[in-house]
Amino acid sequence: MKQNYPNVHRMRKDMSQKLVMMRYQQNDFQEHDHHFFELAYITSGSAEHTLNGTRSILKPNDFFFIDLGSYHSFEHSQNLELINCLFVPEFIDETLQGCESLDALLHSSMIRYSRLTVGQTWADRIFHDESGKIGTLLSEMVDEYEKKKFGSNEIFRCHLKEILIFTLRMLVQPAKAYSDSIINEVISFVNKHYHKPLTLQTFCDQTHYNLSYISRRFKQETGMTFREYVQKIRIEKACELLAGSDMTVSEIARAVGYDDIQFFHSVFKRLLHMTPKEYKKLSR
Repeated sequence: MKQNYPNVHRMRKDMSQKLVMMRYQQNDFQEHDHHFFELAYITSGSAEHTLNGTRSILKPNDFFFIDLGSYHSFEHSQNLELINCLFVPEFIDETLQGCESLDALLHSSMIRYSRLTVGQTWADRIFHDESGKIGTLLSEMVDEYEKKKFGSNEIFRCHLKEILIFTLRMLVQPAKAYSDSIINEVISFVNKHYHKPLTLQTFCDQTHYNLSYISRRFKQETGMTFREYVQKIRIEKACELLAGSDMTVSEIARAVGYDDIQFFHSVFKRLLHMTPKEYKKLSR
């Protein structure tokens, strides 16, 4: 049975409609966009799902977030049952009203952990709830939503934050040693010299490795180019200084290797969806 999603403007007017929970059977659904955030959790069945052009096969205990303005559809649904959580940003915190993306919402609401997911996004990907904890939390939210007892909104808010934290754990990758010792050498080189002018050519000149070979191997192992990895490390270090020091933004930019302050701002905002000043304010 197809569900009619609530009007986001109506959700914003009434506190009880800033979050909507429903459990239902999903048939094939043509591509449509969203003007609110959605968390969808597969309880049974399967389907082919397309999210912003990326296709995947959904199975029980899979879940995903739909960003503002994202498009998705269901095809070849077979006994597909879902739990849906629809919410607007200010449901989590009134100060988040006007938040324009899922990444911005998550970085703002969990600012202390945002540096751990620099360069990663929560949207356009399928997560799998191996332990079943997220499914349990969503089931409790549905039950509470149907009863609508005193304090329900606080229970919803707490459970939703728990779900976000469990999802964050899936995104945060522990530091690892790569099977290719050369890649570990490159990473050690970046971690030691990130605050200096840095190129892969410099590393190759010092170690006598072939530039094209190292460049190709680094991308294969890490999923990032050398330049992207350097920016990631620099921004992580900048986040630590923004949260834990009294240095100005310009001082921090130079301390992590950026002489061009405007470029630092550009990279920071692209990776964290907020400015360095906004990050500093939220982290205090």
